[in-house]
Amino acid sequence: MYEEQGRISDLQAIFLLIGTVAATAIVFLPGLTAATTGRDSWLTALLAAIPGLYVAFLVSALGRLFPGQTLVQYLEQILGGPAGKAAGLYYLFFFLQTNAIIVRELGELIATAIMPRTPQVVFAILMVAVCAYGVSQGLEVIARVMELTYPLILALFGLMLILVSGHMQFSRLLPVLEHGIRPVLLASLDPFAWRGEIIVLAMFLPYLARPARGRRNAIIAVLLTSLLLVLDALASTTVFGVTTARLNYPTFELVRLAGIGQFLTRLDAVWIVIWLFGMFGKVGIFLYATVMAATHLFKLREARPLIAPLSILTIALSLSQFANNPQMIAFLTGPFVAYSFSVEWFIPTILLLTARLRGISTPKK
Repeated sequence: MYEEQGRISDLQAIFLLIGTVAATAIVFLPGLTAATTGRDSWLTALLAAIPGLYVAFLVSALGRLFPGQTLVQYLEQILGGPAGKAAGLYYLFFFLQTNAIIVRELGELIATAIMPRTPQVVFAILMVAVCAYGVSQGLEVIARVMELTYPLILALFGLMLILVSGHMQFSRLLPVLEHGIRPVLLASLDPFAWRGEIIVLAMFLPYLARPARGRRNAIIAVLLTSLLLVLDALASTTVFGVTTARLNYPTFELVRLAGIGQFLTRLDAVWIVIWLFGMFGKVGIFLYATVMAATHLFKLREARPLIAPLSILTIALSLSQFANNPQMIAFLTGPFVAYSFSVEWFIPTILLLTARLRGISTPKK
């Protein structure tokens, strides 16, 4: 059976996990949560750290019980043949469909922000083709790109906050919990689902240089991602107020505002270019998870022959499963929540409990 030969460092793993969530969440979530919670949207970003930490615990606990194996590999050991195969197919489809949605989100933003006349199929083909090449070269290639570019992304995010600070009015955050805690809890469901995307760690945990530090890396990534998203929600609310809910991409509007009258008049273009590198990491790691899931599920000796057909299928799904952006948003705020919870929380919890009941313990060194 095929096994990844590359190994990635702790820092690379942290950046991969931050990019897995933040690359799209930082663009879409502020507007989605503000539609329900108004000025309390930052609280939803804060609460979402809890399920993220729980997923980190589940993945690392299972990884310790089954060292050297990915999620799809130990599914059959825990659940048995038929049930394990069915669960493996379920995860394969989740990784594939989620990646298709990510590619569609990429196309929607670029089409809306800078290239409205260009067909979305162009963006989808270009991004997936580049990511497919990266996956063909191994996990280390994607990890190295993230290690090089994510410090730039974080630096640009910090610069944006500094440049828009003059427009912030913190009085717009008050009163806190004006309508009670219930709207915040309801609006937290979407961030919960997005934060749980670090379940992809289960597909590359064995390929860390130090797999035993997977839990530590995941916790650091969840906490840093939470900080980014809380700051993003606070900035959007203090600058735009309740109108944040009417903006499709509040973060992009913040970047545009930061460039007005400043020395970086085209900060939005710079941000788009650097953000695309972040999207390369997210699309790349989900494509990698899809390819590895299929390879291990069907016990193949080689993974490369699957990259092209799964890439083509990703492009096709990204263009066909939603007629327009509102339909995609309706899916993300509706069925996707329960769908992702089953993959990120329910099944891993059942796996861990079943493994414990069967007496499977961490192998002694």
